[in-house]
Amino acid sequence: MDNLYEEIIKQLEDNNNVLIYKENLYEEYAKINQKYNAIYISTPKKGKTAFEQILKKVDNTTTIKNKTISGIIEEIKDKTRYKTLIICMDNFEQLSRRELQSYKELEQEKYIFFVANINEDKEFIDNKFLDKFVIVNEIEFRSNRSQSININYVILLLLSFLMFILFLRIQLSMLRYIVSALWFTLLMYRSFYYISK
Repeated sequence: MDNLYEEIIKQLEDNNNVLIYKENLYEEYAKINQKYNAIYISTPKKGKTAFEQILKKVDNTTTIKNKTISGIIEEIKDKTRYKTLIICMDNFEQLSRRELQSYKELEQEKYIFFVANINEDKEFIDNKFLDKFVIVNEIEFRSNRSQSININYVILLLLSFLMFILFLRIQLSMLRYIVSALWFTLLMYRSFYYISK
């Protein structure tokens, strides 16, 4: 037994959702499935198909035809009321706003737990949701993601600074025209005043 699997099982036994970083989740799922009722979803982008797979896992006799996602979720919640289900989800960073609410709803259930794997260093859609997970390899996760994600802020700051310089340049050139026009107007006023005397 490897350390990663042992840590995942330990967290599941403590009723925690688990987040792993750049690991082979399918390998871990194969081991988890021997101990728990588990299902593997390769990506949250599967949308309704993923929820259908989950429902089939908890009750393979159920019919899925013409059911909405919310109907499927209600049935999953009903079928797992006293039965533990582990949802192993790969490429968790691909979770979109469309599916987020549905997975949040499942996460709130007492007997449903997630083991999620993040493979890419991109900004996660909802960090509050991510806070509900225990990160197994946290040091690696935090250091790698902070290095890759914070570069976006640097780029945004540089772009903002360039826009500031450009705007300032345009404003200064306009200011020069205004000052020139005012100066010319004052000279003309003085000239007209002198002529009129």
